[in-house]
Amino acid sequence: MSRFIRRILGKDEEEEEEVQEAPAEEVEEAEEAVETEPEPAPEAEAEVEAPPEGRADTLPYHSTIQDRLMYLFKDSNTGSGIEGTDEFTLEFMAMGERFSIGKEKLGEVEMKPGSSSDHDAHIRIANELVPDLLSAATFYEFSKMYLNYYKNAEAGKFVKIEVRKPITDLNRRGYARVPIMKLLIGAAR
Repeated sequence: MSRFIRRILGKDEEEEEEVQEAPAEEVEEAEEAVETEPEPAPEAEAEVEAPPEGRADTLPYHSTIQDRLMYLFKDSNTGSGIEGTDEFTLEFMAMGERFSIGKEKLGEVEMKPGSSSDHDAHIRIANELVPDLLSAATFYEFSKMYLNYYKNAEAGKFVKIEVRKPITDLNRRGYARVPIMKLLIGAAR
């Protein structure tokens, strides 16, 4: 090996000679030590660490709050378990528009413009808060902002939740099992 390559790799001639002159007994002992190390249990490999708080899946860009909410309801993480819920209807008021998001028994989640007649809850999101919710990069940021402005309303930035049916009935119907529904309604407990 040339001196130039040895300098780059940081090896001296002495180190190379020591490695080459290592007795065969030491090599065999080292191999035995490696073989006797306990193998990790398969259960330990099966455990998957949750991503650190705030490092969840990134939400795609949405131009309207309706699109963002529909994405969250249909997402496999934030809307997980929604197929097991009974029918529900949530009415929203944001950016001067009324719309409802609901699901019939054994149906798909749908958004309808205008007000609904028999909704489980009415959620009012301030116009100035909508761009902030749309700019949230993750569900964690979205939920943190949503809960912050629900609990600590500011002038022009607030979330108001009016639950129209008993919360115990809503939980029985599946609200507590679905992360997005738990966020939207669970804060009102």
